[in-house]
Amino acid sequence: MRITTRLRITSTVTVVALVILAPMLIWSFSEFKNAKNDYLLADTIKVNFFERASFRDQYFLYREERARLLWEKNKETADQLLHQANSQFHREQDRLNLERLCKSIEDTAVIFRRIVNNTEILKTAAGNRQVYQELDKRLYSQLLMKAGAVRDMATSLQDASARRIQLSYEYMTIIVGVFAFTLALTTILTSIQLDRLIRRRLEPLHDGAKIVADGDLDYRIRCGGTDEFAELALSINYMTESLQASAKQLEAEITERKQVDDKLARAHAELEQFTRIAAHHLQEPARRLVSFAQRLQSRLPTEQLNEDAIASLHFIEQGAARQSALVRDIQLYLAADQPRSTMETVAVTAAIAGLLEHRATLMRETGAQVDYNDAPSVYIDRPRLKDIFSILLDNALCYRHPKLTPHIRISGEAKAGRVIYRVADNGVGIPAEYRERVFGVFERLQVNDDQNSTGIGLAIVRRIIESCGGSVTIQETPGGGTTVLFDLPA
Repeated sequence: MRITTRLRITSTVTVVALVILAPMLIWSFSEFKNAKNDYLLADTIKVNFFERASFRDQYFLYREERARLLWEKNKETADQLLHQANSQFHREQDRLNLERLCKSIEDTAVIFRRIVNNTEILKTAAGNRQVYQELDKRLYSQLLMKAGAVRDMATSLQDASARRIQLSYEYMTIIVGVFAFTLALTTILTSIQLDRLIRRRLEPLHDGAKIVADGDLDYRIRCGGTDEFAELALSINYMTESLQASAKQLEAEITERKQVDDKLARAHAELEQFTRIAAHHLQEPARRLVSFAQRLQSRLPTEQLNEDAIASLHFIEQGAARQSALVRDIQLYLAADQPRSTMETVAVTAAIAGLLEHRATLMRETGAQVDYNDAPSVYIDRPRLKDIFSILLDNALCYRHPKLTPHIRISGEAKAGRVIYRVADNGVGIPAEYRERVFGVFERLQVNDDQNSTGIGLAIVRRIIESCGGSVTIQETPGGGTTVLFDLPA
């Protein structure tokens, strides 16, 4: 049986018990309310009786007109209460007591009025005065007897209502108790059954899920039945089958990817080896050209070299040097995404100081000033860090403003595990539309052989920085010039 079915049965039993007991509870509450109203009305009649008795005694003692009027007014109130009681009391015994009460009240009224009439006669009586006084006493005695009957009937009505209140309260208590007991019993029995069922059915699911979680995707949970646990077992088995299929597919993809990675690694190694060999063979002719051009220039007599010959030798030497630099930068570009030494925390200020020492002559000739004291350390290999700042320093010095003394400011700020660097100069600057283009390979804004630029430098910088998870952009320096922004791991 499904758990939802068991819960529905429990709910149905509870609802049925409520449907059966609800009318009884409503009836008991209504009876309790009616009995309470009857009790309050009987109590009001009883209070009215004692007030009227007080006015009666006051009149009998003092024969005051005021006491008589109050008694009459109280009698009117009693008539109203009896009229209300006549429409409110419906039980046979209550109706009988009410009739007796009404008759006794009317009898007391008749006797009281005879006393009042006798009092008026006594005021004018002469010879028969003693007779009327004796009559007055007897009437008062009868009045007291009838008043006792009124009191007893009112008390009887009140007691009957009190018993009904008590009985109604007991009925309500019993009904609520039966409902609470039924609800508690149903809940307890259902809870015990569900607890046993869940323990019995959940154990194989728990064990099976643990086996699957430990990596045995061939295991299938055996859980018969048609309840929710059986459906859950089927879902887990289906999930296991899907995981097994995905694992096999992933394993095949990993194997295929590993084969591709191995091929790429071999191809990369072959490419690196080819690059080194090609660079060596490409640089060798360039070095020979430079060597032979210098030898010709030194050995031939000056009078045999005209201006064209000297210019040609200079062009040969310059072209060979440019070819050598180009091959070197291509090597750097191809190796820019891989560390060339141990990754470590490198002091940037020390690295920049070393680079400036190698450019001391150019610095003196141009009068360049470099500020770099607040450059934080970064986590990178030293060769590639030097490549970044070497290229940026060379660009700043190479493309300096012809009318200004070069001023280069290098600063850094640590933020969220990264260091953001700014390399700002006061050079000729780069137009906004070319600031992204200059990061391309062989991109140069000025085609001028006098500038020792291969057009690969900024491409090398971007490749190194992006391989470290950073980015590089170019902005205009306030007042003119170029500012290169990039970030590296701290």
